[in-house]
Amino acid sequence: MSGDLTPDEQRFEDLRKRQRFVPLTPRIDNILSRLMSKTGYARVQAASSLERIWSEVAGPLASATKAGNIRRGILDVHCRNSAVMQELTFQKQVVIQQLNEKLDGPKVRDLKLRVVDF
Repeated sequence: MSGDLTPDEQRFEDLRKRQRFVPLTPRIDNILSRLMSKTGYARVQAASSLERIWSEVAGPLASATKAGNIRRGILDVHCRNSAVMQELTFQKQVVIQQLNEKLDGPKVRDLKLRVVDF
């Protein structure tokens, strides 16, 4: 088979056989990020920080509301009754501005308000 190859092809074949793959040592930040995503720790941390920030921003309405997840810039907010939901509707722009000032991660573009019995 080596007789069928041209001298250039034979040199490339020899080089290919001599090359060894040496895996790189994985970086610690990659290992930690995979570990955090598998265990869900990052999600728990984000949820607890969002709860804390929401209680600061919502003020007196915090006891009657509950912040959910942020998806595509929209924060789900569960309200205890329609009066609380209407009050948040009036204060929506101020609340969004304060949230974005205090949040590190994804920014909030809008609030999705719903009445939920919790």
